[in-house]
Amino acid sequence: MGFEVRLEGPLLRMRFFDALTHADLAGLAEEMLACEARLPVTPSRLSSLTEVTHVEVGFSEMLAFVERRRAVGPRQPIRSALVVTEAVQFGIARMFQTLNDHPLVTVCIFHDEAAALAWLGEAAAVVRNAGAGP
Repeated sequence: MGFEVRLEGPLLRMRFFDALTHADLAGLAEEMLACEARLPVTPSRLSSLTEVTHVEVGFSEMLAFVERRRAVGPRQPIRSALVVTEAVQFGIARMFQTLNDHPLVTVCIFHDEAAALAWLGEAAAVVRNAGAGP
């Protein structure tokens, strides 16, 4: 498989490498759903596409992935940061962003992991402070 998934504290990290295939998207959807089912809240996510060398998926495969994820939505609002460095990586990230119209998911594309982590950290701070009261 051309991806790995790991939970780091409140963040679900995904790293894609080599070719991005339909099998990768299908496997990722199942792995994410299994991981999320074990957690009390749905984690925000950081997806790094910076090691993807070529893309073997198109619109129909990406739509199937998004629809599979949409069928089991997050428990609360989450953010999804996609990190890219190449034009083809940006193209696939933009397709995902456009198709992902779930009202509880905000997707943003970054060219720098530090900026992505800062954006995700802002969301985590809001969630932590929501229960703090006035």
